[in-house]
Amino acid sequence: MRIFVLALLLVASVAVRTAESNPKTALQEQSNPSTIFAKSNEAAFLILTDIHFDPFTGTDPLMIQQLAAAPVEKWQAILESRPDQELAPDGADANYPLLSSALHAARNSGAHYDYILVTGDFLGHNFPQKYRGYYRPDGNGYEDFVIKTMAFVNRMIQQAFPAIPIYSAFGNNDSVIEDYALQDPSLLAAMAKEWKIVAAGSKAKQDFLLGGYYAVPHPTVPDLEFIVLNTAYWSSKLKTGAAPSTANPGSVELSWFTAQLDRLRRAHKAAAIMMHIPPGVDAYDSAKPGRCAIPTLFWKKQYLESFLSTVRDHEDVVRDGYAGHTHVDDFRVLTNANGVPYFQTHIAPSISRDQHNSPGFEVGVYDKSSGAMVDYAATYLRNSPAANSTKPAWAFAYDFRQESHFPSYSPASLQTIALLIRSSETIRGRIMESYGAPIASTSPISMKDWRFYSCAQTEVDPGAFSKCACASPGGSN
Repeated sequence: MRIFVLALLLVASVAVRTAESNPKTALQEQSNPSTIFAKSNEAAFLILTDIHFDPFTGTDPLMIQQLAAAPVEKWQAILESRPDQELAPDGADANYPLLSSALHAARNSGAHYDYILVTGDFLGHNFPQKYRGYYRPDGNGYEDFVIKTMAFVNRMIQQAFPAIPIYSAFGNNDSVIEDYALQDPSLLAAMAKEWKIVAAGSKAKQDFLLGGYYAVPHPTVPDLEFIVLNTAYWSSKLKTGAAPSTANPGSVELSWFTAQLDRLRRAHKAAAIMMHIPPGVDAYDSAKPGRCAIPTLFWKKQYLESFLSTVRDHEDVVRDGYAGHTHVDDFRVLTNANGVPYFQTHIAPSISRDQHNSPGFEVGVYDKSSGAMVDYAATYLRNSPAANSTKPAWAFAYDFRQESHFPSYSPASLQTIALLIRSSETIRGRIMESYGAPIASTSPISMKDWRFYSCAQTEVDPGAFSKCACASPGGSN
């Protein structure tokens, strides 16, 4: 899915400082890892998402056999036994060299992290097919291999940041069955032990074993909790027949979510919401011919409506949200009945380069009093060297507050940015000029589709999205 990479920053930069001809981007000007500027009452955290680890592609069959036969504790040594393996190429998921390089860059970003958010999709795309194609055509041992892969990626992150709490969410690829399938009890049980935040809390573990969602205290902010959702259960692509279930898992999770917000309200506490698949419209699919008036939703409509109603009813409780899935830097903003923006969901770029995007991660900044995200800096892979050549270079790309001149990353600033995209041809042109940084191998999205992506940022209801996106110019399809 191709979203306006850098859109939120470049738009605001133009609006505040006026457009300049042939501007240099921050990525072109900077060569160091991400630099973040936190104020006295602020601190940093790391956001990783859509790693999509693929141990198959580019790996010889013998190594796959070794991985399948070995305990997860020996996987790193096996993967490092082939030092000539190249970084995953454009269009491929993350292999071991890419994952290792990304974690090294994040560890050496210059920021001290209070915590790490991993917003899902640990496993590579087409994982069952690759397992059968590269190793076992009969599929025997697949469940065990998936669990070991999930554990390995988690341990790689823990090893890179041994003393930092890690909060993880399931993505739609994270299943022992297939993509968009329900999590099997065996995977839930295994990750309940692997994810230390879950393992440390009896109530969190109890909830997690029901469906992969949980609530835990924020590590530094009193009276704030992370509510971690399993939004694959709400996906419009969920394959409910892939695993047995005694109840509708999506409805059960919604009831649990509402109960958590009610509990926090009674305790005079607040919630930050983590998920993989964000709410609202799939702009990429909805931009296809004939889809404008019938947009594609990421979630089933009944779940989207219930979620929006629940969040709206708890406006005093929800702080902000974090997601992945689209593979690029983006956001969603919710407004209340008076049209006032009150809740944002930040979407981070992926480590995987499956969508021909530059692999990236983000350093977030939060207010230590409220826990709200107020800024972030993005870092991307600048080059993809062959084996035994130049090392991978991860380059600082931009910082939200520095580039936009907004005082804070907030629902109000993001709504303003989305509206600016729609109101100024100059701003849209500036976005497209700068789309090549971070550098991707394919052309940017067609200018004719800009409205779909902008409208998806603020219009999560399908009717409101169609009214916004189908307007001329650029929206009729």
